[in-house]
Amino acid sequence: MDNNQFKRSQDFSNIESNKANSPNQSMEEYNKKAQEYLREMRSRNEEATRDGFLNTMKNASPPDAWENQHKAYDDAWENNKNYQEDPGE
Repeated sequence: MDNNQFKRSQDFSNIESNKANSPNQSMEEYNKKAQEYLREMRSRNEEATRDGFLNTMKNASPPDAWENQHKAYDDAWENNKNYQEDPGE
């Protein structure tokens, strides 16, 4: 996902798309979002934090879906907080 796609996915005006796509996300998709967040923070030389990740995902989620997604995003953070990209990527 390029930066523009990442930014669009974080755009709250994209809520209908998020609402349509979010209920059936797999754990792999949650993990990818955690990895994207970590890459984005590294590219900006900023510290990636659990709270920052969860806040970003909460802002990207429809309010009524956040309660169902919160645990999955929290698990994704725990699974990926030490994520390092392969140098070949």
